[in-house]
Amino acid sequence: MHGETTIAASPERVYAHLVDVPRWPTWLPEVRRAHVPSGIFLGAAFEIEMYGIRLEAVLSEYEPDIRFGWIGSSPDMSIYQEWFLVPVPPGTRVIARKVERELTTVVMRNAQAQELYYAHQDALLRLKQLTEATETSA
Repeated sequence: MHGETTIAASPERVYAHLVDVPRWPTWLPEVRRAHVPSGIFLGAAFEIEMYGIRLEAVLSEYEPDIRFGWIGSSPDMSIYQEWFLVPVPPGTRVIARKVERELTTVVMRNAQAQELYYAHQDALLRLKQLTEATETSA
C-alpha cells in the first residue's frame, strides 16, 4: 500500500508522533497495544498488537525528522511499514508505504481488501489531524 498527504506542520512535529510508539493506539484504530521496553532507536525491539494479532517488531529505519520504519512478524503475518517526511511549503509531505504478508488470510474473514487500503489512508488522515491539532496548540 502507498499513500501520501501534506501536513501543515514541521517534519519534527510529524516525526514526534511517529516515534511515540506507545501512543499509536490513540490514533491508529487497528493498533490495540504497543509496548516499547527500551526506548526508540535504530534496532529497538518492541511489541505491537494489530488486528488482534501480537507482533514482535524491530525498528529498521530511524533517521530523525526524515524516515521511520519498522518490521513486525508473528506466525500468522508480517508487516513492513515505512514513513518518509519531506519538507514542503506549507509543512511536510508524508509518504507512507506498507507491505503486509499473510494478513489477508487472517483479516479477510471479516474485511475486504479495500478496507485494508482505506485503513492505510485513514492512518495518514489521523496523523494529519493529530499533528495539525498539536501544531495550532503549540
